[in-house]
Amino acid sequence: MTKNQKGFTIVELLIVIVVIGILAAITIVAYNGIQQRARNTQVIAGVQTYIKAIESYEAVNSAYPANGGCLGAGYPSNYCWQGVSGTHMVNAITDANLAGFISSKPTLATSLFSIGISDNVRAGALYSLTPAPRIVYYLQGANQPCVIAGASGVTEGGVVTQCVVTL
Repeated sequence: MTKNQKGFTIVELLIVIVVIGILAAITIVAYNGIQQRARNTQVIAGVQTYIKAIESYEAVNSAYPANGGCLGAGYPSNYCWQGVSGTHMVNAITDANLAGFISSKPTLATSLFSIGISDNVRAGALYSLTPAPRIVYYLQGANQPCVIAGASGVTEGGVVTQCVVTL
C-alpha cells in the first residue's frame, strides 16, 4: 500500500523564505531612502522660506536681523547645533523680528544627527552673522545636493551635508 503525501519540501519552503527576505530588505532600503529625501526636501523648503523672510526684513529695515540662531521649529531641547564649536539655539528675538515676514515657522528637524566628530550634533538650519549674513543648513546623508542657488556644500563626518548660502 502506498500513500500519496502532499505538501512542500523543506527546500521549497526555504527558497520561499529567502525570496521574501530579499524583497523585504529591498523594501526597507527604498523606504529609508524616501524618508531621507523627504526630510531633506522639508529642510530645503524651510530654508527657502527663511531666505525670503530675511531678505524682506532687510529690504524694509535696510539691515539684516541682528541676532542669529536656529531657524524653524521642532528641534530637540530647542537647539539645532551642539558640540565642541558651541551650542546654537532657537532665538526668540530673531523669531520676533521675522514674525511679520513669515506666516508660520516651518519644522526643519525633529532629531539631531551625530556627525561623528567628538560630541557634535547638527540638524535643520542656523542663521549666522559671521563672517557675513548666511544660513547654514544640514541635509541627511553624505554628498547631498544643496539645491538652493548659491549654496555650497561639504560632507561632515560622513553623515550629513552642510550647505551654506550667503545672503
